[in-house]
Amino acid sequence: MPNVSTIQETRVALVVDDSKMQCRVLQKYLEEESYRVIIANDGSEAVNMYIQHKPDLVLMDINMPVMNGYEATLKIKSLSSDALCPLIFITSDDTEKAFIESVKVGGDGILVRPFSPEVFKAKIQSIQRIIDLYGNVKSLQQEQQKDAELAEQLMSGVIEARNFALDKIGIVKKPAALFSGDIQLTALCPNGNLNVMLGDFTGHGLRSSIGAIPLASTFRAMTQKGFSLIDIITQINKQLYDLLPSDLFLGAVFVTVSEHDKSVYIFNGGLPDAYILSTEGEIKHKIPSSHPPMGVMPSLLPDTGLTVLSVDPTDRIELISDGIVEARNIDGEMFEFDRFERSLIKGIKAKNVSKTVLKDVMDFCEDMPQEDDISLIDIPCSNWDTTKNVEETATTVNVDEKILPEKDLTESLSAWDWQLKLAGSRLGKINPIPMALNQITEIEGQSEHWQNLFTILTELFINSLDHGVLGLSSDLKSTAEGFVLYFNERESRLSQLKDGFVDIKLSFHPLPSGGRIKIIVKDSGSGFDVELYREKLKTRDARNQLSGRGIYLLEQLCETLVYKNNGTLVEVTYAW
Repeated sequence: MPNVSTIQETRVALVVDDSKMQCRVLQKYLEEESYRVIIANDGSEAVNMYIQHKPDLVLMDINMPVMNGYEATLKIKSLSSDALCPLIFITSDDTEKAFIESVKVGGDGILVRPFSPEVFKAKIQSIQRIIDLYGNVKSLQQEQQKDAELAEQLMSGVIEARNFALDKIGIVKKPAALFSGDIQLTALCPNGNLNVMLGDFTGHGLRSSIGAIPLASTFRAMTQKGFSLIDIITQINKQLYDLLPSDLFLGAVFVTVSEHDKSVYIFNGGLPDAYILSTEGEIKHKIPSSHPPMGVMPSLLPDTGLTVLSVDPTDRIELISDGIVEARNIDGEMFEFDRFERSLIKGIKAKNVSKTVLKDVMDFCEDMPQEDDISLIDIPCSNWDTTKNVEETATTVNVDEKILPEKDLTESLSAWDWQLKLAGSRLGKINPIPMALNQITEIEGQSEHWQNLFTILTELFINSLDHGVLGLSSDLKSTAEGFVLYFNERESRLSQLKDGFVDIKLSFHPLPSGGRIKIIVKDSGSGFDVELYREKLKTRDARNQLSGRGIYLLEQLCETLVYKNNGTLVEVTYAW
């Protein structure tokens, strides 16, 4: 991007003085500094000229008819709150009072007559340096804002776009900053149950959202593999304890809804009460927090369990973050639970909880700045699984047709193949995973299994890129501080990458009641001692590690996992 200071439009200066001679002198000096000059002869005219021309610089006399310089400056500064417009007083009054008053009303400098042209020009040049610096800073801020907005869109896409049954589950998400510290996740279990999580990271903004993507990945992957809710909570708590700084943690409510069993399983760790209401608006249950937030302790409290409750198919479950009950109005009053419960009951009866509660909170707060992220999840206790296509239901594959000898798979004719090789700087610019998933979806159609393939392909590609091509060690991520260092180092190495490659090949083999995809990933790295690494994994619980979880996750998802060529080539098969 070109430097802002090298691309200048003609600068405009407003000279305000009731002496036409003084105006001509200042005009001449300013034109020699490449300014276009406009002139006003009193304060009132100066304000109108400022509104009309929006000058880059104002030179203001103090004593003038109609409106003096101090009054005009106050009005001009109130009009220029969103822009930098330096204002210098030009006066013959060298008293202490003049200096003090000029600063009080917003002046950015003062020049006392008489002064030489050289002194005047030196003053203008120093002010211009400030203007140029401000322009550069503002341009950088705009670029950073665009980058942050793009990052937020990508993060929202990764986290929220993959949520299940968005047409049946009501979600309110109103962040206090561009990045929200609240996270809402929904996923379908293999047995048809629904898992939901509402989380509230400490604070708000980018810092509070750094754990959202790994949290979402763990929640979805473990849900799809059929882990129990308490297993998911245990893993997430451990993951966040290892990942986050000590002052950053996650208040969260986890819910499993079983339509078949007409029951719900709830865990509340650090959020306001969860509610279960009847279709008439009766509050049937409140489930308070019974555990510290996630990531505060290395493991859950002993004997930690779930609250299990029976529900009717027409009941609804409501989860909220504290941003709702702690929202303040202009008098400093909080929305609090009484108002929330009245709004909640009204929303249940109106059959639109999300819209009703959000409107009531906004009406209560009026124009008060939002202090915290606001989140709500409105969950039906039935009928959400109808969004799942019957053709996508997982089928049972007989053992004898699912597990074939490797030579049979190698020799059998694939229905189709796809291959992509990325090298050099393109490894840091192109994400091949969506391209691979798009290929699979276009040929084979939609399937719930593609989410598992997304996880597998992502793990294989990231492992090959990070540990193979870039030579990064996962041991860097063994602490929260190391996690930050790891990704900083990753970005640094990617930006300097000029050689190296990752080669991905997919082969699809149809089965009588499903299919099998073989994935081969090869990289240009130096490899690693596979057996030594596997022995290392045996000495620790890979599920509870921040680093080194890739192979364990692949082993859980894949039918076969084979490393060759000293670990630089990996072959996996995934069957359904």
